[in-house]
Amino acid sequence: MRSRLIPSVALAACLLATGRDASTQTPASGDAAVVSALRERIEASGLADKLGVEVRDAVSGRVVFQHRATTPMNPASNQKLVTAAAALALLGAETRFTTGAYGRVEGDAVTDLVLEGHGDPSLTQGDLLGLAQALHDRGIRRVERILVDGDHFDDVRLPPAFEQQPNTVATFRAAIGGLVVDKAAFAIRVTPGAAVGQPATVRVRGAGYFDVTAEVTTSDEEDAVVASAEARPDGRMKLRVTGHVRPSGSVRTYRQRVEHPVLYAGHLFADALGAVGIRGARAVALGGVPAGTPLLAEHASEPLAELLGDVGKDSDNFVAEMILRHLGARKGLPATSAHGAEVVTEFLTSVGVPAGQATVVNGSGLFRGNRIAAAHLAAVLGYAYRTPAIRNEYLTQLAIAGVDGTLARRMDGLATARTVRAKTGTLDTVYALSGYALSADPGRAFAFSFLANEAGGQGAACRALFDAMATDLAARLEAR
Repeated sequence: MRSRLIPSVALAACLLATGRDASTQTPASGDAAVVSALRERIEASGLADKLGVEVRDAVSGRVVFQHRATTPMNPASNQKLVTAAAALALLGAETRFTTGAYGRVEGDAVTDLVLEGHGDPSLTQGDLLGLAQALHDRGIRRVERILVDGDHFDDVRLPPAFEQQPNTVATFRAAIGGLVVDKAAFAIRVTPGAAVGQPATVRVRGAGYFDVTAEVTTSDEEDAVVASAEARPDGRMKLRVTGHVRPSGSVRTYRQRVEHPVLYAGHLFADALGAVGIRGARAVALGGVPAGTPLLAEHASEPLAELLGDVGKDSDNFVAEMILRHLGARKGLPATSAHGAEVVTEFLTSVGVPAGQATVVNGSGLFRGNRIAAAHLAAVLGYAYRTPAIRNEYLTQLAIAGVDGTLARRMDGLATARTVRAKTGTLDTVYALSGYALSADPGRAFAFSFLANEAGGQGAACRALFDAMATDLAARLEAR
């Protein structure tokens, strides 16, 4: 195994400590109007004892408003704000992640073709097809065995805290690894028969990875398809698909997570080789790259700054956890989530969060474990805004209120469009919104963090309160 991460210019030197914890500073009287508005909203909401709130001047770091701001809370997906900031600061905005095909060519054949991953969170079946085509263009026509190597990461496939929902097969709880395709999800495609009573056709890509039993019929009843999966001892998946679909002729698609993404990637690559005309047994197994084996083809991801859009705008858990593990690689290979959490904790200390006051378990904020205060998130947001090397990329990856991502349908009545950029967060009893209120003048901006815990059944009220407070901040900047 070898490292094939393509680094950007080192950015570690850009970590600028903010000095003493800004939460100890005294709010300035010039913001009395916005402080009054925020206090009144919190008191009127009936949620005061469930909230943690901090607002800072993003340029100076001065605290404008606090309410239980130093109480550590579950941040839900606002944890992704910390992951993204640490990744931009420590890995660099231009970093790309590579996937390589290695082997020794004899005539037009390769006996052992090794597909080696380096943790690209954006790798797709289309990218594998591109690698296969590059091999075909080199004159390769036969491959006897495909070895898949995901050892850039350790072999713990579920991120920390994901075991809290052990029976969930939904893709939001996807496994991770050093070689993962399509975000560790697969699609079950069901095509109805030509008439009622006829069997439907069930297809999956990477078919060699699955042992499929299909019992789906065509029926006049509403669609009802159930897919149950379990891991086989050899790492493949046993998949049983049952139910019925209407005879409309259109293909139904159902998505689930893959149990062993590295092995699944090998079977998808076997399909890709066949699609471009490369034959042979193409048997799939786990294995590494022998020393001195030539690199035959390589794919590089888009820059990290572009990949982060999935994290900030769309709250993608898989990408966040893959990036956390890349941060863990700074402490050695194979990269682990535990080391990633250590690196992020050290990053928090470097930007002004007192040591020991924040708990980092995973990179996505999914489930229970992470604990961080509104003041800590505001410190990260302030650091990112004041650091030229990451500021633009950090702002760009956030959802824009009323425009895109998880805020596309929120705060669409802002006096000036695109002035609130933030990250949402939602769990069973947790609601969060943290980000920025911006103005046309980059010298005037607020960084804010709004957290609510133990607020089960009050999601609508929390979101309404948070949106109103963010709108107040944007209006204050407009009034200035």
